[in-house]
Amino acid sequence: MMNLIRSFRVASPLTTRAVAMMLSVVALTVLRACTPVTAPPPEEGVTDVAIQNFAFVPKEVTIKVGERVRWTNLESGPARHTSTSGLPGEADGLWNSDFLSPGQSFTSEPFEEAGEFVYFCEIHRTMASMINAKVIVEP
Repeated sequence: MMNLIRSFRVASPLTTRAVAMMLSVVALTVLRACTPVTAPPPEEGVTDVAIQNFAFVPKEVTIKVGERVRWTNLESGPARHTSTSGLPGEADGLWNSDFLSPGQSFTSEPFEEAGEFVYFCEIHRTMASMINAKVIVEP
């Protein structure tokens, strides 16, 4: 019995440090989640689209040939999104942002030709607010 008590006392400071480290990690994670996410500053020739509340805002933008679009994940929680050209299951390869965590942005290359370009979120491909969004490029 005495050996068990000694073992506990020896392990106790280590256990206390481990618990303190875990609590620190949890606290930092909570603080990071509570930090407000803001949009990047405006940039000439770049139209901004927010990804917020599981929707592209605005869902449709109109730009001129030679301009770009920047998508920024402004979710307040940990949700990740993409901006992927084409339709769900039919991505056309014009652009793909990969995964955007809250606070991250993706800026397209300049659109070099007029037309209408649809896009969606690869992760949330079944949500109506995350598909059939559109970039309209005018001459």
